Amino acid sequence: MTVGIIYLIVAVIGVVLAAIAYFMNRTSGKFFVSFTLMEIVIMAIIGVINGVLGTPNAMLGRLFMTFSGSYGFLAFAAVCGGFYISGPLCGYIIRKPGAATIAETMNGVAQVLSGNPNGIMVLGAGFLQGFMSDLGFAFYGYKKWTLSVLALSGALAPLLQQIPEVYFFGVGDMGISYNLLALIIRMASGAVYAIILVKPIALALARAGVLRGTALATAESPVQPQRSPA
Repeated sequence: MTVGIIYLIVAVIGVVLAAIAYFMNRTSGKFFVSFTLMEIVIMAIIGVINGVLGTPNAMLGRLFMTFSGSYGFLAFAAVCGGFYISGPLCGYIIRKPGAATIAETMNGVAQVLSGNPNGIMVLGAGFLQGFMSDLGFAFYGYKKWTLSVLALSGALAPLLQQIPEVYFFGVGDMGISYNLLALIIRMASGAVYAIILVKPIALALARAGVLRGTALATAESPVQPQRSPA
């Protein structure tokens, strides 16, 4: 079995997961929703900031691959979770289908404009990682927001995104075990970054008052006690 067939199987798994998420939520009315202007601004800002920060992260990855030989792609995989933060973060804040996908796509746009050495490829990578990140929330109908769900969102992000990268970086010839190990490391990195960073950042932004009107701000706002009639 070649590496190409392995990644074809991975792609099929991604499509199957998307289909499962769709059929689990097709009656909830939560697949086709609109975004408010505030939500669009939040997705754009978070995506752009994470994208700008992702460019030096990509340069670090290139450094790993230059000086670490065959281990470079694996070392790069360990820090790839930083690329996936905007998806789980916007999904957690906005709590609507597509928020993670849009944020990660904006991430890719910002990386291209800020000089990411991997070029235009990061646009497709951003969309793929955002799409899979969205599925982590879709499996729970966009109703559950625990650390385990955030971890799932972060872990799923690289499932399809690594496929174009493996050919771009030329590691397809390294063998099945090597490529699967790189994918596992990426998924673990995505989960760890999401667990550690998403909630603290989101709650800090909510406390600062910059997330007014979002689902997170509503969920975190103190419940006002009802006054009994005089």
